[in-house]
Amino acid sequence: MSCYVTHSRECNVVISSAETDTHHVTYYNITVNVGEVTWSIKKRYNEFLELHNKLVSDHTVTKDILPGKKIIGNKDPNFIERRRVGLEIYLQTVLSFLQKSMPEELFNFLEFDKYDVLLIVKKLAVEFFNFGDKYLANECSFNFNVLQLYAISERLKLPCPDSENNELNFSHVLDFCSRLKSMTIKGGYYYVNTSNIIYNNLNYELSSFKNIINLECFNVAPNMIYNIKPLRQTVRKLSVYNSKLKTPEDILLCDNVHKEWSSDMDQNMIWHEIKSVDFSWNEIETLRSLTVLTPNVKTINFNGNLINTFDDLTVLTNLSHLFLSNNNIIDVFDLHTRLGNVVCLDLSSNKISKLIAFSKLYSLEMLDLGSNIVDDISEVSHLSALQNMNYLVLSGNPVSTIIDYRIKIIGTLNKRTSDFCLDNERPTQKELDTVAVMHALRLAREGKTLFDR
Repeated sequence: MSCYVTHSRECNVVISSAETDTHHVTYYNITVNVGEVTWSIKKRYNEFLELHNKLVSDHTVTKDILPGKKIIGNKDPNFIERRRVGLEIYLQTVLSFLQKSMPEELFNFLEFDKYDVLLIVKKLAVEFFNFGDKYLANECSFNFNVLQLYAISERLKLPCPDSENNELNFSHVLDFCSRLKSMTIKGGYYYVNTSNIIYNNLNYELSSFKNIINLECFNVAPNMIYNIKPLRQTVRKLSVYNSKLKTPEDILLCDNVHKEWSSDMDQNMIWHEIKSVDFSWNEIETLRSLTVLTPNVKTINFNGNLINTFDDLTVLTNLSHLFLSNNNIIDVFDLHTRLGNVVCLDLSSNKISKLIAFSKLYSLEMLDLGSNIVDDISEVSHLSALQNMNYLVLSGNPVSTIIDYRIKIIGTLNKRTSDFCLDNERPTQKELDTVAVMHALRLAREGKTLFDR
């Protein structure tokens, strides 16, 4: 990423070509290099002229060094090429002349504000100076992209004095970050605008954020994040989506080189405050490290990962909601010895066919098994002892195509009140009456009276 302060001697501009669009407007393609960073911009001659007038009036640039304006024949290819060469020499001349002072007008013309550490931070300072209190009062999540966080991190390392203009002071950024409670970080494996900067190739620290409660990350590279110790002391909800996580510790221990965890690890590395983790749509195969790294978690969402078996999560005594849809789960065994007192369990869009493993999850209130491969109606009988279960999803399974499917399921589970919800629909009165009649007939066949139920 660009930092003109440290790379001013490595700054260069080239006008590589010119092009005329369908409206007969000619643009000059400029390539800017600052150290290893490069980006491209397009400018019309009138924009050069506007820049030049400002530099002449405010920064003592010689008036006659800009190629002159021409009304007739300015679309001639030979003229355009001569002007391209002249404009390139012009830019290189003013850049050399103003190298030390580098006025804002030239920075803006060359679009440094999109890529330069100091200018990005100053832009944030102005925004937080004017709207920071409003953002904080609304308690909405503030969106940072990785480029902005990198700029803040690099600015912390620079010994630059603050601006004389109070509105541009870095202190406004630090104050906002330290008070912010909800933050969203957005990365990506693509280039920043027209530069050679890739978002997720930038490293950044998060030590300035002292009070974050809710942290969301989209498409980030966790190995590029460092110094997150303050977050472990405050974050209650952590969500990391589409970030190619292989294990939870990829993000939970992102500032630990070896990503090692154990039951006796340093307490400063543990996220004691976390109540909810959402690592949906990654490449995680196991939840084991959560038992140590997030000991007080209540909700775990690992939808869209590569999990194929259940780890022992009974040590997570507060765990009540577990979401594992769109994974690779096929066979499940003795879930009551692995899940403890889970209240809500989502295993939709897996490959589960047998339900006996669920028979002793007595605390279960909600069970989503939609879009699995349960094809035998008798499997549902294993759920009949779950008296607290009032929400069940089986739609998308072969069993849901059986004739009178809803009547048979409701009857098998002995759910005879409208409190029960099957496939997102409560039983109709007709369905409840039919189940009651079927139950009475079954009792009659068994030679029992209603008082024997």
